Amino acid sequence: MKRSNALTTLLSSMSLLPPLARSAEDVAADCVTGLNEIGMMSVNDMVGSPFDVEKVIALKASEQGASYYRIIQLEEDLPTESWQAQVIIYA
Repeated sequence: MKRSNALTTLLSSMSLLPPLARSAEDVAADCVTGLNEIGMMSVNDMVGSPFDVEKVIALKASEQGASYYRIIQLEEDLPTESWQAQVIIYA
């Protein structure tokens, strides 16, 4: 059975998931030297706060095998009150 992002986020925040199911960590641009870039991903039309968007990014990055991610663009679309993000993921 596949868990929803909301359920995974809730369980993770309550520390009810095993350590292997934890999400990837945000990394600053000046700390990526030596990390293996494994791709890019985007999040589109995400409703919620920037914090909510970052939680979804961390979970999606983990699902793609990343240990770290760096948000290179995060912007709110005011007419729809949703967020878009561009992210680089690292192993």
